[in-house]
Amino acid sequence: AAFTQRLTIDDFTMSGDTYKTEDFCYRLTDEEDYSSGSIWYRQPVSLAEPFGIELSVLLGCQDESGADGMVFMFASQPNRTGYRGEGIGFAGLAPSLGIEIDTWRNYHLNDPAEDHIAFLINGQVGHFSESAKPVIIPNLEDCKRHKLAVRWDPSSKIVSVEIDGKEITSMQIDLINGIFNGKTELY
Repeated sequence: AAFTQRLTIDDFTMSGDTYKTEDFCYRLTDEEDYSSGSIWYRQPVSLAEPFGIELSVLLGCQDESGADGMVFMFASQPNRTGYRGEGIGFAGLAPSLGIEIDTWRNYHLNDPAEDHIAFLINGQVGHFSESAKPVIIPNLEDCKRHKLAVRWDPSSKIVSVEIDGKEITSMQIDLINGIFNGKTELY
C-alpha cells in the first residue's frame, strides 16, 4: 500500500546560503555570483521501498543572465553542499546521484544551449557519459513555480523525473549496490 505524508518546512534542514522565505518555502540562493545553498530532509529514506517526492521549484526570472540551476540529490550523508557555480552545489559529492536542472550553458561541461535535465553520478557535473546525457526541457527561468516530482522504484531500479506532471526522463540504475555500496538508508 502506498504511504503519503505531507511534509512541513520543519522536516528539512538548511545549509549554505539557504533561508526560509515563507511558511512552505526556502530560498536556496540570492542572485549573487557563486552563492550556494541546500535543504535536506531530516530523516533518511529507504531505497528498499518505493520513494516519491513532489515539490515546487522556482528557477528565477533571468533567462539570459540567470545562473546555473539546481540539483535534487541522493547522498549517504545529509547537510552537504558541493562546489558552487557550475558545480550547482553537487560537484565533488560522492557517493551520490544527482538530478540536475541546468539553466546555464557551460561549454566545457558539454552543456546544450537550452535548459536541460541530466542524471549525474558521484559529483561529476559534465555530460561526458551516456548516463549524464542531457534531456532538453522548456525554459524554466520564467518567474513561475514548476512542479518537480522524483520517483524511485526499487523493483525495477528506475528513477524517474517529472516536471509539471509530465515525465521528462528516467534511468534504470542499481542505486543501492551500484552507487551506494549496499547502503539503503540515504538522504
